[in-house]
Amino acid sequence: MKARGSALVIMMVLLVCGASACAGPLATITVEAGAHARIDTPVSVPLASVPQAVAGQALSLQEVRGSSRVTVPAQVEPGPTPRLHWILSGTLPAGQKRTYELVAGEARTDRQVKAVKDEKNLVVSVGDAKVMQYHHAMWPAPKGVAKVPDAKLPLYDHSAFIHPLWSPRGTVLTDINPPDHLHHLGIWMPWTLTSYEGKKVDFWNVGDATGTVRFSKYLSATTGAVYGGFQAEQDHVAFKTSKGEQTILKEVWDVRVYNVGGSQKGYWLVDFQSTQRCVADQPLIQEEYRYGGFGFRATRQWKGANCDYLTSEGKTRKDGHGTRARWCDNYGTIDGQTEGVTFYSHPKNFQHPEPMRLWPGANEHIFFNFCPSQAGRWEMKPGEDHVFRYRWFVHDGKPDVAEIERIWNDYANPPQVTVKSARPEGAIVLFDGKDFSQWEGPKGGAVAWKITDDGAMQIVPKSGSITTKRNVEDFILHAEFKTPQMPPEVKGQGRGNSGIYIQQRYELQILDSYGLPPKNNECGSIYTFRAPDQNVCKKPGEWQTYDILFRAARFADEGGKPVKKQNARITVFHNGVLIHDNVEIPNKTGAGRPEGPQPRPILLQDHGNEVAFRNIWLVPLD
Repeated sequence: MKARGSALVIMMVLLVCGASACAGPLATITVEAGAHARIDTPVSVPLASVPQAVAGQALSLQEVRGSSRVTVPAQVEPGPTPRLHWILSGTLPAGQKRTYELVAGEARTDRQVKAVKDEKNLVVSVGDAKVMQYHHAMWPAPKGVAKVPDAKLPLYDHSAFIHPLWSPRGTVLTDINPPDHLHHLGIWMPWTLTSYEGKKVDFWNVGDATGTVRFSKYLSATTGAVYGGFQAEQDHVAFKTSKGEQTILKEVWDVRVYNVGGSQKGYWLVDFQSTQRCVADQPLIQEEYRYGGFGFRATRQWKGANCDYLTSEGKTRKDGHGTRARWCDNYGTIDGQTEGVTFYSHPKNFQHPEPMRLWPGANEHIFFNFCPSQAGRWEMKPGEDHVFRYRWFVHDGKPDVAEIERIWNDYANPPQVTVKSARPEGAIVLFDGKDFSQWEGPKGGAVAWKITDDGAMQIVPKSGSITTKRNVEDFILHAEFKTPQMPPEVKGQGRGNSGIYIQQRYELQILDSYGLPPKNNECGSIYTFRAPDQNVCKKPGEWQTYDILFRAARFADEGGKPVKKQNARITVFHNGVLIHDNVEIPNKTGAGRPEGPQPRPILLQDHGNEVAFRNIWLVPLD
């Protein structure tokens, strides 16, 4: 499945030299609040893969305060592209910025977010305060609670859910196996009205004996200074298929509790992501229905007049069911103490703003469900990932709309983070303004482009594209480019067009796209395949940067023929802003060469415009 990605607008830190070889910081990182004030906001930076020489090097993050440096707690998340996480602590007013330096050294750790598991459960705590408990062992359904025959009770045995969710005061906010709905399980995420091979499968109402959801295995359990949590794989199982009992969906929960808030500040902050893939031969059909998906069953002490809902659109218990919202707060009062949970739907979620199931009865308990199936029939095709992202704000007191909206802006409109990084020691210089010794022209001939007085290489239109003499596989590449000012009558793909073809196969588009909406043929796009996450193109005549982390497709020999096993992956930063985050590229793009196991060179395209390049360097990754 695709590695967790990010909506944060950030720049990769290019860690390619050890502390003994590099003087000063490895990177200088700037965080801009933008249009919204930030308070204790989690942020992260994708890190480029580190060459073998510095594998495992400890990193420390320091906030720049005038002439002094203050080390702040930071945490590196491993993965195909490691990420550095920290908290933008305190208040950063709108329009202001903060600067950090990344240096070699041990990270600062204060209060820890711990994930501790035993034979039945995993508990996540901030310091000594418990936040949640995930059940990986089978939880037996209790007898005598609901009108379910004893013979059917084993169908209600379950794993793969969260209960309890504790408030900052220590109140249990969830419920499981309530008499009115024995199958309700705290926080869980099954689908309801689905079909596979033309037969109904209900993973939610397990008493129907057509489906269920089970814990499979842990992928990780993380304790850290910035966040703690777990990744768990779960199986959505259909009982009556042509193959008998069969896993239809593989699901991964990625749950993170941040080291913010707490009992003194009166809140927890949690990020929840579910990535689901159909692993069966046929699609799973999701029929239109009123509930199914991410669900929350609140404590049974919330009932009737002592509890309610509030949505981002101002809806409540009376009128909220079936409406759409960016967020929904669920709150209630026990012994004079009001507490609640706001659930946020990420803007990238399917059907966002999402339809919701709320219980409308005046004397009912609280049940909440983001339900994309309310909007109509849809399907989950074999091999496709479906990602559902939700943030939880677990809080003391009644819902404070201003505070809820502040956290919404952190989630949906995060601060912009950029970095300045010098050329790493040991990098291969492909162009430094002096000559074309690392390049060749068409068919291996001489390069007919020109070197300008200010040390740039500039395309001579119709002289042909140029390629590196070196073939490349996995690497970090830095390149600077400048598009020319074209006459106003020149439109579309004639506006300063060029491109960087990685392995001559995958084009990263260069174009004058200043002020235009991002599209899959504009600057920053993986040409014709994927638009950049945002357009940060500068005006013609201004120098721009690309920083690229590339991992080549993987092939295996099967019967004397190369068979692709893994797609190529790319992370791209345009002018210091993340525009592609560990994106899979399934095939060549545009006029690229066919994919294959052989490494190939990098090509700079002559598309008939006088685009200029400078300061190009490469770090191969083993």
